Amino acid sequence: MILGIGFLLLFSSGPASAWDGHRLIHERLIPSIEASGKSYLNQKVKIPCQEDERREADALARTLGVNAAKIPLHSTFKCGKKSAMTESTVRELLLSDWIDEPDFGMDQDLPPESDPSGDRAWMGGLRGPTSQGFRHMIFPGFEWSSPVRTLQIPFRPVGQALERIRTLRAAADRYRNEKNLFWALRVLNWELHLIQDLHQPFHVTQVPHIQMLPWKSMFSGFVARSTQTMANYHFAYEGLIQEMLRERGEAAIGECLRGSETRIFEDPSELMKEPRREAQNLGRSLLGLLGDYPKSPSVNLPEGEGGIDYFKLIRGKPLFVNDDEADFLNREEKIEVERSVDVVGAVEALKQSTCTLFRTMSAYSRGELVRFFSDSSISTSTGK
Repeated sequence: MILGIGFLLLFSSGPASAWDGHRLIHERLIPSIEASGKSYLNQKVKIPCQEDERREADALARTLGVNAAKIPLHSTFKCGKKSAMTESTVRELLLSDWIDEPDFGMDQDLPPESDPSGDRAWMGGLRGPTSQGFRHMIFPGFEWSSPVRTLQIPFRPVGQALERIRTLRAAADRYRNEKNLFWALRVLNWELHLIQDLHQPFHVTQVPHIQMLPWKSMFSGFVARSTQTMANYHFAYEGLIQEMLRERGEAAIGECLRGSETRIFEDPSELMKEPRREAQNLGRSLLGLLGDYPKSPSVNLPEGEGGIDYFKLIRGKPLFVNDDEADFLNREEKIEVERSVDVVGAVEALKQSTCTLFRTMSAYSRGELVRFFSDSSISTSTGK
């Protein structure tokens, strides 16, 4: 019973994004597509005037059931006014912040009718930044045949990510068929965002590794400790990957996003298979790298309490560079952290797990672009 209550609130706070900054991903992914000679990247896209963009954004928001006020305007000119900024290219727009717009608030603070199954109670709450989580995640349900790997509460599937991918794909295709490439490409970016979200194990598995849970607090504040602990591991993983993506060179993790493989999914449920298979390996790597540090009551990384030097950590340095950086922990906590952390090999294992996910994610991202642009009728489209 205690365990069940603990999981009830497990994701009521904490990060609601997946890869923190999809633009960094596209900065590695798109050049590799360009190198393969895809001509559609140079295709011109007509930018609508401000009034037309706002009008279509409001209509689209009603269709998709999102917060229209959180869809930013990109047009810099009013209708009837001349401007030099009336065109862009597919490449420029794939490398723009369009890919990150789903994290700008369009799925936050939505009315009850947007969540008829009540998934937000399990995936981020009803208000604030984490309230978007139910549209960016999917926990597919508990499986009796694999109780540890699929551990989650409630047992039923929760989250709308698969449904949203279907909806966004259909909307992007509709705009494409209407020869409105501006909005087709805009919505396609949102779909790609969610495709990439589902390759983050914390978005498809409620508990990547059972040892991440603070079992020592089982009979003392387990609910609060579980919520905070999982948010800490989630947040730390985001920070580690952000730092890894900034590295350059042949051995950098960004190279895992390059390649030529394409995968085109028939059903978006295909997207979560590899991340769920890799979740336990990734969880084991995080435990080896971070140990029990995220379990400390003194640490709340999303709120800025405690800290990790990601730059030094991924280069094999200790979790704490010196004792001053761990002064907020008591002596017993420091000893426990030092005992549980094994940096040697853990960084490489984390890179390998993430690289596996990146390769699959980039193959599906390339595949969706291939599918979208395979319709020759858009080759001369400039949008409306």
